Amino acid sequence: MKRHISKTASAVGFLAVLSATAVGAKNWDGWNIPVNVESLPGSSTAINTPSIDGCASTSPDGLTLLYNSFSNGNFDIFMATRSSTSEGFGAPVRLPAPINTSANDSCPTLTPGHRLYFSSNRDDPSYDIYVSKLGPNGWSQPQNLGPNVNTPGWLDESPSFYEDDEGREVMIFSSRQNGGAGDGNIYQSINGGPKTLLAGGPNSSASDNRPSVTRNGLTIFFDSTRTGGLGANDIYYATRSNTSEPFGPAIHLSELSSVSTNSRPVISKDGSFMILSSGRPGSEGPDIWYASRDKATGN
Repeated sequence: MKRHISKTASAVGFLAVLSATAVGAKNWDGWNIPVNVESLPGSSTAINTPSIDGCASTSPDGLTLLYNSFSNGNFDIFMATRSSTSEGFGAPVRLPAPINTSANDSCPTLTPGHRLYFSSNRDDPSYDIYVSKLGPNGWSQPQNLGPNVNTPGWLDESPSFYEDDEGREVMIFSSRQNGGAGDGNIYQSINGGPKTLLAGGPNSSASDNRPSVTRNGLTIFFDSTRTGGLGANDIYYATRSNTSEPFGPAIHLSELSSVSTNSRPVISKDGSFMILSSGRPGSEGPDIWYASRDKATGN
C-alpha cells in the first residue's frame, strides 16, 4: 500500500491538537472489542500497511496519533490527525528531521508542553529514549535522556508520565537487553532521577514491557509474555489506591488480547479509549488497533 509521505509537518496545526482535555469520568464499563484503527469513521487506509505499524500513542486531547512504521529499511515516526474523537485519523505524514533520521526511530509519546519522547538507535545500537520540543521553528534537536534512564546495550522505550501525590513527575517505561528474551522489566524515574524497578504486579519473571499509566498514576497497562495469556504477549493491567504504594497483581485483559502478538496498550488521557498494536486477524501486518469503553451508569 502506498502512503503519502511529507518531509515537513505544520507546527501551528500540531500545537493546536496538543491541548489538554477536560477531566474524564472515573468509572467505566468493560472494554469493547478492538477494531482496526482504519475502520474508524473517515479514517485513512494508509495508516496500516503490510509492514510493521505500531508502538503508537495519542496526544493528550486524543486528536493526534503518532506511531512507528517500517519503511525504507528502517523504522520512522509518522503522525495522523483528526478533528474530533468521534472520527478516524487522516492521512499520515512522516515527521521531518531531526526526529526521523537514517537510524531507527520508534515508539513516540506526546506530552503537554509540546514534548515528544521517542526511542532511537542513532547513538546506542540498542535504543535510547530521546526528547524533542516543538517550537515556532519546528522540532528541537532531540536530547538523550542520559544514564539515569538509558542503559548502554539495553532497549529503553515507551515512556508514560503522571504526577504523584507529592507533585513529582514520574516517568514509567520499559527496558530490556537488546534481543534478550524474558528479561523485559518496567522501571520508573522520578523527576529525571535514576531509574528504579517498579514495585508490584507489573513485573514478573517473564518479559514485561511498554507500559502506559493513567494520569492519576493509579492504573498501569502493559504487555507481557507471562503464562496464562492467549498468545506470544498479551495485555495486562494493575491498580493501586494511591501513588505511594506498589501496584497490585497483574490482571489479564483477555478481551483486548489475541493469539497473535499484542503490545503497547496506551490509554487515552480521558480514559475512554486505548491504542494498541496487534497482529490479530484483520491486520495487514502487525497493525494499530483501537478499543473504546463507555462511562458506567447507575451505582
